[in-house]
Amino acid sequence: MPEFQTPDGIALYYEATGTGAPIVFVHEFGGDYRSWYRQVSDLSDSFCCITYSARGFHPSAIPSDRAQYGQAQSTGDLLALFDHLGLDAAHLVGTSMGSFTSLDFSLNHPQRVLSVTLVGNSSGPRDPGEQENYRRTWVGHEIQLRKDRGGDGAVAVLENDAAYQGFQKNDPDGWATYAANLRGQSAEGAVHVLSTLHWCRRSLFDDSVRLQAFKTPVMLVTGDDDYYLVGETNAFLKDTLTKVRWHRFPATGHLVNIERSDAFNRLLAEFIEEPSHES
Repeated sequence: MPEFQTPDGIALYYEATGTGAPIVFVHEFGGDYRSWYRQVSDLSDSFCCITYSARGFHPSAIPSDRAQYGQAQSTGDLLALFDHLGLDAAHLVGTSMGSFTSLDFSLNHPQRVLSVTLVGNSSGPRDPGEQENYRRTWVGHEIQLRKDRGGDGAVAVLENDAAYQGFQKNDPDGWATYAANLRGQSAEGAVHVLSTLHWCRRSLFDDSVRLQAFKTPVMLVTGDDDYYLVGETNAFLKDTLTKVRWHRFPATGHLVNIERSDAFNRLLAEFIEEPSHES
């Protein structure tokens, strides 16, 4: 099983499929390395598609110590993957939790990134009121995970989430695959990720100086039926970043790369192949 080691000794699973310019995909809280199967199957004829499962998500290791989770660890794990594969630079694609890590990595290691695509990216709360509501939501999710022993609880949360309703209705087979993968995930890992990386997410609105200074091309991708904060965050990023475009998908929820995979894959291939992205 292909693995790489993080600086603190955690073994993480990865796959590299195809040849060509490297694309590193960073998954969301509800997924794992398999979240990108519709990208890998379509794009690996032209690109080297690299996927991995973050710490806390099978088949990667599930540390039992909550102190081994958080944004610093998540960003550091991505750097460890780059180093393990000998990637001087790569195109970076993230969704939701993975988009936040992708952006954080890009701001900290801009020389390692050829382009950045952020799907459903959302800032942390901007003020005490938002923080209270934000954390109340995650506490509710954690209670559900503990009550229903992990995967079943996670599926129950997403089934009732407005940002996932369209996915279930319009692509029942795709949703069934997604839900089956989610049911097999670790309750312990999910709770640790929720209570650290999500609970402590910083506000991107406080990071405007670094965002303005970032010169690498960025593509923002959102669904119009996603959470309100996703729209607000991406409007801010569109106004703040230097080289940026924003693609909005109508009647689409949180997982644009799965829900609208054909259109998303075309957009991504065209974006990556632009001459300005050559190193």
